[in-house]
Amino acid sequence: MAAASSPWSASLAREWARLRADRWDLAMLVWIPLLLYVLTWWIFSAGIARDLPMAVRDLDRSSQSRGLLRMLDQSPGLRPLPLASDAAALDALRAGRVFGILSIPEHMGERLSRGEHVTLGWAYNAQYPSHTGAMTRDVRAVVATLSAGAELLGRVKRGSAGVQAMQQVEPVAIRPVGLFNESGSIVPSLALPAVWSLLHIFVALAALTAVGRELRNATVPEWLAAAGGRLGVALLAKLAIPFGMFLAQAMLVNLAFGALLGWPVLGSFLAMALGTVLLVTSCLALGACLVAWSGSLRSALSACAFITAPAFAFSGQGFPMRAMPPAARAWAEALPLTHFLGLVNNTWLGGAPLRYGLGALCALALFTAGFGVAGYLRLRTRVRQPDSWGRA
Repeated sequence: MAAASSPWSASLAREWARLRADRWDLAMLVWIPLLLYVLTWWIFSAGIARDLPMAVRDLDRSSQSRGLLRMLDQSPGLRPLPLASDAAALDALRAGRVFGILSIPEHMGERLSRGEHVTLGWAYNAQYPSHTGAMTRDVRAVVATLSAGAELLGRVKRGSAGVQAMQQVEPVAIRPVGLFNESGSIVPSLALPAVWSLLHIFVALAALTAVGRELRNATVPEWLAAAGGRLGVALLAKLAIPFGMFLAQAMLVNLAFGALLGWPVLGSFLAMALGTVLLVTSCLALGACLVAWSGSLRSALSACAFITAPAFAFSGQGFPMRAMPPAARAWAEALPLTHFLGLVNNTWLGGAPLRYGLGALCALALFTAGFGVAGYLRLRTRVRQPDSWGRA
């Protein structure tokens, strides 16, 4: 029994000694990822964008326009800045000091008193859709409230009862109900996926560099000798330490967002646990596969960056996958992160049971098996070709 475990123990001891001797490799497994996770959360920790600046051109200067300004100021997402001229407002917009300009026309108060229609101008910088989308929603809500109040007051003056006037102003109403993220916070919808995206990049890099340095430094014989000449043992032992490190980090992410930040797993905890393990194993397999087929650490790093760095953009978190062109959607489906973030959305935040996550779990398992087998088979050939070692 001791002899059977000797190659495994020797390989693990060799890998641990290598990590301890290279502080930057160890840092890439420990404190650098943790620091970036915390930094990502800190960037989005506000949860909801507040006090976004907007210019206001008040050409009316009536009690109604001043009331509109107060309502805009009371809206938590807006910070109105009255400006004296159109040129000053446009300059502020171009300089990035404001993201939109609201123009209140002359005689607005008088026209509202007479029951006439009034149009306010709202020009916004469409280069910042995340900013101006929220601002446009808040501006519309404020203007709609002002409009409804003016219409209600007019109908009351014309003799309608209060309740009757309200029903006439809004004969058909909608009652919106937000599900799974009632506050509209970007922490679960952006910060949490971004953290998982960072983790999957570090996992792939760790596997890639661990295997790639054996090839680059031409230390393959020593690597295999520690494992008794068994490539499978050598490869699994090399990936075991990154697996344990990043699985522990994933548990910390679960604990931080679930217990500390108040976003617990609402659905199947088993699905999330299995999905987390499979995300780590699929990314480890991806990294090993890339360096096995490229044979060059430098080329493998470039390929890894090409695949993992933009993976978040293809995952459907920022732009709907269903609206992507077929080729882009096919690429998105070929990435492990896409399936894992779908599992996070449905299970962690949406409260879905295990059966709704089986598709994503199967996809991650197939990635692990596919990349793992492809990488192992190519590496088995490459370790017998000394002329392919030593490449940067």
